[in-house]
Amino acid sequence: MRGRRRWLILLVALFGAATGIAAHAQDASRFEVRNAYVELVNDAWLLDVRLDLALADAARQAFEEGVPLVLALEIEGTVDRRLLPDDTVISLTRKWQIAYDAISQRFVVTDVKSGEHVSHASQAEALEALARISGITIGDTGTLPAGGRFDMRVRATVEIGDLPAAVRMLLFWKGWSRSTEWYAWKVRP
Repeated sequence: MRGRRRWLILLVALFGAATGIAAHAQDASRFEVRNAYVELVNDAWLLDVRLDLALADAARQAFEEGVPLVLALEIEGTVDRRLLPDDTVISLTRKWQIAYDAISQRFVVTDVKSGEHVSHASQAEALEALARISGITIGDTGTLPAGGRFDMRVRATVEIGDLPAAVRMLLFWKGWSRSTEWYAWKVRP
């Protein structure tokens, strides 16, 4: 009985999150890449990104009910070539999952690539930590253009993480995923 009640609460929260995104657009309007830059450290190019990760109230409620969220960061780097299409020198995606652990009553951020996870006492603390991504290796001096001149762009997407198949089927048509605009800049040493 308790399990049914929890699933009912979860489903109500999910439907509220999916329909509430449009209704609470002003609450979630700050979902954007605020700043990004790369720097050369010991022959490796490292990326730092700062995000505004404001979630709509309904999404926060669903998250608190146990729905994990995944932040995907798409990273692209190109070299401008005269009379030819741009050459893509960097193309990668990094993902982090943020979930509420009801047993420990903590919010856990997990780097999907490394498996490293960090727990936080509050949702605000976890989202703030996730909004400051630092030290992502995007290449080295051997793989990127000589002289370090290339164009970069970054975009973030938040979507629902792993859920049971039945719940995923219910949310399939809702289009819950949300992406920022591309943040672009030129890297010139």
